[in-house]
Amino acid sequence: MAQGYGDRSSYSTYPTDDKKYECRTGPFEGFFVGSVEFCKFKFIDKVDNRSNSTGTQGPPGPAGPAGPQGDTGATGATGAQGIQGIQGPIGPNGTQGPPGPNQILPTNIYTVVGSEDNTTLTGLAVSEAVCDEGDTVLSGSFTVISPSNAGRISDGAVGDQNAWSTVVGEDASGITVFVQTEAQCFDNPPAH
Repeated sequence: MAQGYGDRSSYSTYPTDDKKYECRTGPFEGFFVGSVEFCKFKFIDKVDNRSNSTGTQGPPGPAGPAGPQGDTGATGATGAQGIQGIQGPIGPNGTQGPPGPNQILPTNIYTVVGSEDNTTLTGLAVSEAVCDEGDTVLSGSFTVISPSNAGRISDGAVGDQNAWSTVVGEDASGITVFVQTEAQCFDNPPAH
């Protein structure tokens, strides 16, 4: 209509003497027209290039705000054991310590007298002489005070070789047993 072809309502929707052809296709489909040529008629759209053309791309808009932090994902499986690294270099030697004694001198030997032990109930007495801490027992001796003919006697170094012990036993019960031990100790120099 904008092109001046008239109002569609001017076309008949019923056959008449002057409009006896019904359009089956085209813009007048279903209307009765005076000639089949009207059924083939096509409207031509006029394009206004000023309002219907595509312009140049505009600049991108500003970035939106950051979204919220997502949940932490699950921990992955432990990886395979890595190969062993190379051995490091040997470290330097430490400083030399002071030389130890190379002979036993009488000035380095001392005697320790142990406790005097006695018993009447079990028939067994034990006496022990202990050297100073860090020193070494060289030998020991004992004295049986009573009875002079004690039945069983054993003695020797004990602990970390820093004491001498004596055990005296009497087979007969009710006999009092007295024993006392002495230890010969070596005075080790203190460690530096």
